[in-house]
Amino acid sequence: MSYPEWVLKHKRKGTEIRKLSNHYYLYKVSSKWDPAKGRAKKITEEYLGKITPDGIIPPKHKLSNQNILPPSVKEYGACQLFFMISERIRQKLEEVFPDEYEMIIAISFLRAVNRCPFKRIEHHYVHSYLSEYIPDLKLSAKSISSFLRQLGQQRQQMVEFMNHFTSGAQHILFDATAIFSQSTKIDINRLGYNRHKIYDPQINLLYAFSCDAQAPVYYRILPGNIRDISAFKLSIMEAGLTDAIIVTDKGFGSEKNIELLDGEDLRYIIPLRRNSQLFDDSIIRSGDKSNYQGHFLFQKRPIWYYSIEIDELKRVIVYIDEKLKAEEEKDYLQRLEKQIEGYSIENFYKKQFGFGTLAVMENTKKACQDVFELYKSRDQIEKSFDMLKSTLDADSSYMQDKQALEAWAFLNHVSLMMLYKIYSMLKTGKLLPKYSVMDLVEHVKYIHKIKI
Repeated sequence: MSYPEWVLKHKRKGTEIRKLSNHYYLYKVSSKWDPAKGRAKKITEEYLGKITPDGIIPPKHKLSNQNILPPSVKEYGACQLFFMISERIRQKLEEVFPDEYEMIIAISFLRAVNRCPFKRIEHHYVHSYLSEYIPDLKLSAKSISSFLRQLGQQRQQMVEFMNHFTSGAQHILFDATAIFSQSTKIDINRLGYNRHKIYDPQINLLYAFSCDAQAPVYYRILPGNIRDISAFKLSIMEAGLTDAIIVTDKGFGSEKNIELLDGEDLRYIIPLRRNSQLFDDSIIRSGDKSNYQGHFLFQKRPIWYYSIEIDELKRVIVYIDEKLKAEEEKDYLQRLEKQIEGYSIENFYKKQFGFGTLAVMENTKKACQDVFELYKSRDQIEKSFDMLKSTLDADSSYMQDKQALEAWAFLNHVSLMMLYKIYSMLKTGKLLPKYSVMDLVEHVKYIHKIKI
């Protein structure tokens, strides 16, 4: 039987919901083996109360014996919003983590709403209506520390949960971001180069973003100095990607990675470095637009393109954006005027035909404009990294062992999925120019509910 959400939230292990005359009641039940019937027999032990939209009304005999408590006022708006948008996430968590899902939901929700460290979770839980929806959770710093080590050992279940969201995805963006970690007890936080030229000990989070669902769907923790083919291959296999178009950044554009994707019969769009031998700029050097295959408009800017067939399966497409070309030339010459080391007029002449260009290796057989627009959708994964690090304040980790680190990353991932549900709502309503995700969360946090 299908029950409303406000009824199901009171369902716990060892309880049963019954509907009588359009009213809902909760009973404590157990089972006992019946040798005569050869099966378990259900035993109704106790009537727990009537379920209403405002909570459970205990039996009258219990009410008469209870001390009358003062009214409580708890944050309600954000709790109700997240429960409304995260039904699919919560259902899958309950299926995969039957014993831990309530803790996962609570910690992920409270992290998303309050940007708080784990040691402050209990305080926010007590003052949130979440403690009414999911009561009696142990969320002290010590309890959470123990829970993290337990949860962090369940990578297989985490992957099962994530594969539910990668299954059927058609367009997947891959990228990695650095997370700083000074822990002396984790051997994967290595000195690794990142785009900010920082060499502090770090780990890498390899992330997959679904263009179709407009949400992050998969992550994997890598040592801070590794972004090689073996890690990429393992991640693709673990994420269960068999019939998707993989879109990466230039960091994955090695010959080995392309061979890997070819070997797995995967479709891909991979940008090439401008000094790649596969980047033939002879048409650009000619200066004759009639040598191009065509052009299209992207964000009201003309994009010219031509393609080079590599074999019967893949090709290199070269795009040139005249506006971007002018901006890059201006930027280089300004640095030259400031006499910044490494900038010279000789180097400018060498680089001039690469300014404003994008070359991609691809085997999708899609139109050149479609390939370009798919690649440009990569800004979505950059937004997810920004939300992870800024909104969730997860640009560094203080976890002291691998299990806790894995759990930390998974809980942040669930929080990020919840936040992206709100992002999608704002985008659908065309409200993103006015409100950020946290604008909405902060607004609804001021909606409270009084419980008498």
